[in-house]
Amino acid sequence: MQFRLSAVFCFILLLSGFASAEEHIVYVGTEDNPYVFSDANLVIAPGDNVTFVWTPGQPHNVAQVESATSNLYVANGDIVFFYSGEPVDGVTWVLNSTYTQEEGVLYYICEPHAGLQMRGQITIESRPDMTMEFGSFPWLSYLLVFPLIGAIWCFAFRNSPEAHKYIALATTLFTFIISLIVFVRSGSGSGFRLMEEYEWAPNLGVSLLLGVDGLSSPLVLLTGIIGPLTVVFSWHEKEKPALFFSLLLVMQTALYGVFITLDYFVFYIFWEVVLIPMFFLIAIWGGDNRRYASIKFFIYTFTASVIMLVGFMALYFEAGVNSFSMIDIANNSSGFSREFQIWVFAALFIGFAVKIPSVPWHTWLPDAHVQAPTAGSILLAGVMLKMGLYGLMRAALPPLPIGAEVFVPLMVALAIISILYGAVLSLGQTDLKKLVAYSSVSHMGVALLGVATMTELGFAGAVFMMFAHGILSPAMFMVAGVLLHQLGTREIPKLGGIAQSQPTTTGLFVVIFMGSLGVPGMAVFVSELSVFIAFFESHGYLLLLPIFGMVITAGYHLWALQRAIFGAENEEVDMEKVHEAPWYEMYPMFILIAIAAFFGIFPHYLMDPITVASYDILDFMGVL
Repeated sequence: MQFRLSAVFCFILLLSGFASAEEHIVYVGTEDNPYVFSDANLVIAPGDNVTFVWTPGQPHNVAQVESATSNLYVANGDIVFFYSGEPVDGVTWVLNSTYTQEEGVLYYICEPHAGLQMRGQITIESRPDMTMEFGSFPWLSYLLVFPLIGAIWCFAFRNSPEAHKYIALATTLFTFIISLIVFVRSGSGSGFRLMEEYEWAPNLGVSLLLGVDGLSSPLVLLTGIIGPLTVVFSWHEKEKPALFFSLLLVMQTALYGVFITLDYFVFYIFWEVVLIPMFFLIAIWGGDNRRYASIKFFIYTFTASVIMLVGFMALYFEAGVNSFSMIDIANNSSGFSREFQIWVFAALFIGFAVKIPSVPWHTWLPDAHVQAPTAGSILLAGVMLKMGLYGLMRAALPPLPIGAEVFVPLMVALAIISILYGAVLSLGQTDLKKLVAYSSVSHMGVALLGVATMTELGFAGAVFMMFAHGILSPAMFMVAGVLLHQLGTREIPKLGGIAQSQPTTTGLFVVIFMGSLGVPGMAVFVSELSVFIAFFESHGYLLLLPIFGMVITAGYHLWALQRAIFGAENEEVDMEKVHEAPWYEMYPMFILIAIAAFFGIFPHYLMDPITVASYDILDFMGVL
């Protein structure tokens, strides 16, 4: 049963799937030969869903082979071996190779029950193909090219006192406009839009295949939003500013690449490139312990990406299509054995879970956030953390549905642990930046929980959470940066008295933290509500555990506000010299609050395309 949210915001989840699949119905024969299926006129392709509807009173397998993991059959036009598993209605098989029987007789084997004259109906339904629509203008290429050109120009003008920051701002504003165009033009239709393809290494099956759908277009928009705001917030960066802004633009290029490429090999390249500028941002502009934090960040994420690469190569060789295209491999994945899917999904899940980050692979994140400059934390929390869950949904789920199904209990467990663990540790933090870092572990745990439901609403809530967290978490880091600049500290007990000296900053502090808490009217509320409804439908009262985590979340948000706003003034700080943040730090926070409120009040602008993409993924996996 699909649940529709109509209360509070009255938004509708639009469902739009693939074109209706072709069905062939074959009735069990009642002739003397119990093997015969009459009226056979079948075209069975890899990935077809084959379902037997049982006749009441006859709880028998349609066919039986050597083991429950077998899906074997002889593709010679005469014999097909099915295995139904447990004898229940609606059992589904996925054929692992091609069988074509256009005319004639389709036989079945049921060795123990061959003489029982079993009656019933077999339905063979073709698995939907991924729909594709190529664009007439290279919008997506622009997202890759222009930030890279901007990075080169920034470094070329490194001797100019201010040219680099204006180049960075102009570049990020231009890419924001393009990302907005991409988001609007991709629309709420099914399949991939605005596709482009450029051959790179055709002998290896590698090409620059670009495309967006309802899963990627919100993250493209998020990357476009965060880019110029990061540049503005860092407007007066004094240490190696040309290199600083160049690295920001290189990172933006790589992030766009992760979200728009549909080739596993190119996806991996962009994935690795993201690590390089972030490593240097932490190592050069970070805090006192920046060396340790940057090396730990690189070791964790690079090791995970190598494991992920092993999974990609396994998919490439097993699919046997001489193509790294995610679409080609997914369309030829029905022959993957159960064991293969489990092992490859395990490799991909580890690679992506480190970047989410999910407990227990999260320990690099607090150190990276605390030591990174504010701009680094903005990009890390705002966009980079979304790569993991996006990669899981884009690269792992479609070709490995059986592996995903096996890992659902583990994903649920890790998601709940991340929610509770992140919330409890946030409650005990005194450093505002570290509090926000652990809150990210908790919020991304909610997103992982949505994916673990394997439902349309859960997927939609997960992607919405990625976007909402990508807006409000950078705003929280901006608050921490402003307070550090003005008061010289991020220690929450030492922030008392800011309400008198910085009333506007205090107001932003309150609104941002309440939005992150998940109050109605802000985007986080919509995502949490969607995920929790989906999780209740799939797991019942186990929902009480993540709900308890949300209670703790409310506690650490409110306690931080209480200590910072109503606490005693810090005698170490001359509050008379403390003033409001400058415009270049204030405006980005205003903009992020406005965006979070807009999508909290009008969530359908995001939810519509996300829901369609969620339906597409689940439909392709055979879950729906």
